[in-house]
Amino acid sequence: MSSADTAGQLLDTDWTRVVRSSRRLTHIAASLVTRPMDRELHAQMRTFLDDESEPALASWNVLLASTPDELRERIATVLIAQAAQSKQPTWRLS
Repeated sequence: MSSADTAGQLLDTDWTRVVRSSRRLTHIAASLVTRPMDRELHAQMRTFLDDESEPALASWNVLLASTPDELRERIATVLIAQAAQSKQPTWRLS
């Protein structure tokens, strides 16, 4: 199991949805820069906006409602799990 798989298991539904949607949207947007008239990219963007954007925005709002301490704890948990999985020394968080 890769460290990405381990991190994915540690992330709840909202975190996972936001990360996946952000990556997908970034990929589409970057592709549009080099191929602005590509009909397939336009279709992908429409599909994203129709099917994925609202759930992603709802999940984003959940994450925004997290306190800084909750976010730090979640990030530390994922980093420590990734470090343990890759057999690197555990990160020291201050």
